[in-house]
Amino acid sequence: MSSALARTSAATPADAKSRAEVVTMRAGRVTVARVRGLPRLVADEVRRVGAADRDLLTAALYHAGLAEAGRDEHRPRAKPGDLVVFDHDRPYDPAVIDARDVVVVALPETMLGADAGLVRRTVGRPQPCESGTRAVLAAFLSRLADHLDDLPGTAGEHLADALVCMLVTAVAETPTERAGATAERAGATADLFDRIRAHVLADLGDPELCVESVARRFAISPRHLHELFRRRGIAFAAWVRYERLARVRRDLRDPAMVTRTDRAIAARWGLRDAAHLSRALRREFGQTATEIRARA
Repeated sequence: MSSALARTSAATPADAKSRAEVVTMRAGRVTVARVRGLPRLVADEVRRVGAADRDLLTAALYHAGLAEAGRDEHRPRAKPGDLVVFDHDRPYDPAVIDARDVVVVALPETMLGADAGLVRRTVGRPQPCESGTRAVLAAFLSRLADHLDDLPGTAGEHLADALVCMLVTAVAETPTERAGATAERAGATADLFDRIRAHVLADLGDPELCVESVARRFAISPRHLHELFRRRGIAFAAWVRYERLARVRRDLRDPAMVTRTDRAIAARWGLRDAAHLSRALRREFGQTATEIRARA
């Protein structure tokens, strides 16, 4: 059970009887687990974990039972239908838990890239999954958990990408906290940036995606859009191009895509200039399209 929960362990009262059924699968670098009958007490074991996995984040969708998240006496309580992100980089106080059916997703923070800060801002805050993208994510996780035993191994990387994109998009819908006018303005700016990032990542396949189209979508000027990204050390156009190329490289390495031409894969991710695809891939990843396929 500890491996499924990615650095958590169960401590059960001496007078309690408990059983846990755990089913896990690997989707690329993401671990998905369905845990039923989890004991009541769960304590984080970060101090015993090696430095190699200290960037791990865990998202838990509770189907039955209650959980408390946090490091102090002000622990928000997660109820059935809530999604909670846990940051395992620092020790947690033991959290009282009575969860009988949980879907757990554990992933390296490095998979989130620049979106890691967005996800971290929601750590320990239960998020109801009753509407919007969070409802879609919850339904996806629930159905995925029902089929962990019969998913083909080739689905791994695509499922991992889908999970990361959906998690980021769902988190971007979380309302910003309001603690005074200054904090509210800062939160609104951060929220706008996060929503823009989530929108772009979900729409990379649109060849018309550009600074102007995104600016129109969020009713801001192109200059404002550039400034939002510049403050975070990101060049908008270069970031979009990198994200597209990263997905092209993933597809080129996928055996299921062996019959797809380089041009078709590039077009799938909004890249029209297929003639220069190999050059762009070599510049970004050190390999041409042919070399990526050959070494897959």
